[in-house]
Amino acid sequence: MRMSTVIALVAVLILGTSAPVFAWGPAGHKIVASIAFLQLTPAEQKKVADLLASHPRFDEDFTDKMPDDVSTGDDATKREWLFQQAAIWPDLARGFQAADKAEYHRPSWHYINKPLFLTPADKTALESTISVNVTLDPPATANKDMNVIQAIRIARSTLTDTTAEDEAKAVSLAWLFHTVGDVHQPLHSTAMFSRNLFPNGDRGGNSVKTTQRGNLHSLWDGLPGGNIKFTTVRNRALTLVNDSALTAIRTNAATDLNEATWMNESFDSAKNSTYDAEVVGLLKQLETMNIDIDQHPIKLSDQYLKTAGEIVERRLLEAGIRLGKVLKEVVAD
Repeated sequence: MRMSTVIALVAVLILGTSAPVFAWGPAGHKIVASIAFLQLTPAEQKKVADLLASHPRFDEDFTDKMPDDVSTGDDATKREWLFQQAAIWPDLARGFQAADKAEYHRPSWHYINKPLFLTPADKTALESTISVNVTLDPPATANKDMNVIQAIRIARSTLTDTTAEDEAKAVSLAWLFHTVGDVHQPLHSTAMFSRNLFPNGDRGGNSVKTTQRGNLHSLWDGLPGGNIKFTTVRNRALTLVNDSALTAIRTNAATDLNEATWMNESFDSAKNSTYDAEVVGLLKQLETMNIDIDQHPIKLSDQYLKTAGEIVERRLLEAGIRLGKVLKEVVAD
């Protein structure tokens, strides 16, 4: 990551307050979408955008929300904005009312909770008591209790099903945009368990209270930024796609479209970097002393934030490259 970005990122996180918990912030999902957009030919971009137009809430959630500076732009600009909007649509569904929320809001589709234990003793004590959905194969038909891997696989299946209705495909497309981003966020792959602090799991870091941004999950979600402008997202995507130092990452990402690989990469990042020696050491102190973490949030070092920022840039790039490859499959003749 460029040093100017690191300095700005650390300053934001040190001064920031708690934010709503989404899978990445809007900026992260939009950057992934714009990177994917850049992988497609103009004809492929048009096919994806045309399919999104069949979304049952296209008018209110897409057309009506398009900024003036985008709506007056060229067709490519409008299509890229539609990609970005599709990527955040499942988070918009959290705010829907009544029947629409029941129809479209699916909280468990955003993550999978592979167990991680604070200590070997915690694993021995808790492993047999944990009940989480870590099944990777999707059910025959989608249901509200699926995890992120099942959701991606159902979406990919629906989008290549010649008998599926365009409305269903458009909704699946929005979920595909979103969940490919989700599974590349390390804290959407795991939950930490311990006997005192987190006997039922830490909810992907949501229960790990921090002085920066309120909790560990919110901190990592916020690393790419908040609800930044279309052109800013586009420029950040272009920078990542064209950075010669990231060529190997782009190349390697494009070679593996197995969702389980993406999940395992995130889990490894969570185990080795998100819950690094610094975080684990602080949590062990609280665990041993039986201290309420809600009353004693941990403070993360500048070096931790710098490393986290570098990991996030890599994960956004990998997600965008892979999403672009999957979208090519979706629109293939």
